[in-house]
Parts: sequence; C-alpha cells; structure tokens
Amino acid sequence: MIDTQPAQRVGEIMVSHTERVVAQCYRLHAAPPLGALLRIGSPPVYAVVREIWNEPLDPSRPLAPRGADLESEEEVYAANPQLSAMLTTRFAATVVGYRDGLTLHHGLPAQPPNLHAFVFLCDGGEVGEFAGEPGWLRLLLADRSPAADSALAGCLRHAADGMADRRGFLLRAGRALVAELSGEPRRLQTILREISV
Repeated sequence: MIDTQPAQRVGEIMVSHTERVVAQCYRLHAAPPLGALLRIGSPPVYAVVREIWNEPLDPSRPLAPRGADLESEEEVYAANPQLSAMLTTRFAATVVGYRDGLTLHHGLPAQPPNLHAFVFLCDGGEVGEFAGEPGWLRLLLADRSPAADSALAGCLRHAADGMADRRGFLLRAGRALVAELSGEPRRLQTILREISV
C-alpha cells in the first residue's frame, strides 16, 4: 500500500551509491533521527539513517567560537544570522530496499537514487509495511560500525511502536537477529539491549 498523504521532506541526495547515500537537510540541525526509515526518489528507494553531522558548507572556512559573552546557543545564532547560510546538516543512510511498481523488495536496487532526489521521512504506515518482514536487517548488519547497530536498534524500536502486535514484531526481529549474529554474541547482546531501551 502506498500512502497518499504528503510525507515530510527532509532533504536531497548529495552522494549516491547503490548501498548508501548522503543527503543534505534543508534546514540546519533538522536531520531525521538516527534509525529513521527514509523514502528516496522515484521509483522509491528505502534507507535507514545511520549517521548525522553538522559542518561548514565550505570546508576551507573552519568555525570559530562566537558565544564567549552570550548566555545560550540561540543567542549565538541570533547575533550571527549568517551562520545559517554558512553551515549545514547532513546525514548518511544505508539502503535497505526499493519498490518496483507496487512490489516492495528488501535488498539493493539495480541503480542508486539520482543526485538531488528528494528524501522523505516515512510515516508509520510505510514503516509498518517495510519493516513487517525482517529481510532488510542483513543489509544494516553488514555495516559493522557502532553507529549502524544503534541505527538498527532505533529503527526496530520505531517500527515496533507502529505495529498492532508490538511484542510479536520484536520477537520476530529478535529471532532474525539471533540467526544473523549467531557467531557474534556480544554484538547481538548490545543490539538487543538497545532495542529494549
């Protein structure tokens, strides 16, 4: 089922690979949360946010402190309105699926999303449809960074919140993780602990 409600657009693709993307937010400090499921471009590609960072738009112009005599971060931005035009928020996401017509696939698409493709935050219905079967978990597990494991746990928590049978969903996901990580008990334990937070 494709949701016809307008989704929240959070940015555009700046770097695109088959297995990962980097997007730039439209507004500073307005990234989707770690673990959020995203829908990118058309035909849709799905990805999970695995890293978020803020930086200068021009890397040759490093930042300097501006708040020595101010009381809050808000005052820093109010006293220096140019900062919003000089800084940016970006995020990286791991590709976990795609749609071919009406069929949803867990896996990598034949082509990466286009540059400047719009990035939307998936709503609860899309998250439920996508995460209902655990086939997408292996793509996140292939990224062995601690950030990716936290993103996976966050995505499972968010998906579980939208499921009619939250406990059943988490049990199925837990079984899938046990099967995938049978040789990595510490990693499995860490992920399961983060899911239950």
